[in-house]
Amino acid sequence: MANPIVSRTELAVGGKPMTVKGVVQKTSMLLGLSALSGLGFFFYALTAGLSSGFIYMTAIISMFAGVGIAFLMMFKPHLAKTLAVPYALLEGLFLGGISMIFAAMYPSVPLTALCATFVTAAVMLGLYRSGVIKVTEKFRSILMSAVFAIMLLYIVQWGFAIFGSSLPFLFDGGMIAIGFSLFVVVIASFSLLLDFDNIERGVAMGVSEDYEWIFSVGIVATLVWMYIEFLRLLSYLQD
Repeated sequence: MANPIVSRTELAVGGKPMTVKGVVQKTSMLLGLSALSGLGFFFYALTAGLSSGFIYMTAIISMFAGVGIAFLMMFKPHLAKTLAVPYALLEGLFLGGISMIFAAMYPSVPLTALCATFVTAAVMLGLYRSGVIKVTEKFRSILMSAVFAIMLLYIVQWGFAIFGSSLPFLFDGGMIAIGFSLFVVVIASFSLLLDFDNIERGVAMGVSEDYEWIFSVGIVATLVWMYIEFLRLLSYLQD
């Protein structure tokens, strides 16, 4: 499983089994909560005239709090039923703050990135359902390696950012940065295929319906990742 949130889960079999419909319903609810949280913070920041520093700080705190909850769910997947809603609300605050920051510099980018995210998700679902792209073990292994390599680069970049620096070429908006961002968008898109396949595997195994929450959180996390990467890519192209 490429998504780190569901990559280490030990799913329990027994009780009422999970269904695709159940995952879809929970995913829709979590996305709705994230949207309400994000739009609420976005328009509050806009109307209240909050400073960019406060908005950025709120977004960063929300991001790290969400990451902390995600790691907790990674190692304790049974807690996803309780933690999924707080996670979705925190992701919404993060997305609202980041979108506000990008909108101040590139007004059209957040909406374009949002549309690109959901269009891409629909395309990937179509490709998966039609069997055009098959999720094989080799595909899974390669994608997992790419995801964790990207995560490592992000961690290193955050370390550089603390000291007011950046990794050379990868985040400076140049051609190499654009190419890298496009690569990450592709990897994030393909990660959705693994999310879809994981759900089908869970249903086939008769996994307990309580674990519908962990799969739903995984999809939300992938979509958030895609959106952030589209924001970055589109901002580079604007420059």
